[in-house]
Amino acid sequence: MAGLRERQKAGRRRSILAAAENLFRRDGFDATPVDAIAEQAEVAAGTVYNHFESKGDLLLALVARDGEEVRATGRDIIADPPKDPVQAVRRLLEHYVDHSLVHLSKSMWRNAMATALTQADSAFGRGYAELDRKLADQVGDLLRMLQARGQIDTAVDCRSAGDLLFAACNSLFMHFVAREERTLAELKREMARQVRVAFTGLLAPRG
Repeated sequence: MAGLRERQKAGRRRSILAAAENLFRRDGFDATPVDAIAEQAEVAAGTVYNHFESKGDLLLALVARDGEEVRATGRDIIADPPKDPVQAVRRLLEHYVDHSLVHLSKSMWRNAMATALTQADSAFGRGYAELDRKLADQVGDLLRMLQARGQIDTAVDCRSAGDLLFAACNSLFMHFVAREERTLAELKREMARQVRVAFTGLLAPRG
């Protein structure tokens, strides 16, 4: 019985998240009341609050789910990266942005970023920062893999270099979601330029 209850609870949580994702995309975060999410998920409003303390927690859960999915594929890239180190880093960072609009719209990202910045000490702000930290760490993991292959200078601090590369990517991503007309192709071109510049100081000396 306990196993059945847990499966039912997990199923309700998935239904609530699916309803929130759909309504946030369609109507916008601010314009979507919790009652509408409950109605589409076919649960009582109280059930929504049993799973999520607030509408903001729902948005953070959607961002967290995106992060979990993107890191899972990121681990596959790190396990077998392209032979060219610049292409390897580009593939990982481009995977992050390719996945960014699978579950969340630009408007949803803007709401998440604004909340994380203006409420940095809140549970939302800390949770969002932790998600970014995990992605930056993954970039560092890739650099360590490339360093072990002899492609990154041994003097390079891969964690710090990963932080810098992710921060550059994240800054470009913030500009990307700020304007609806900006395209993924434009974002990727700018990211490729940043990665090339960064790698002038990372590559191991030849010969």
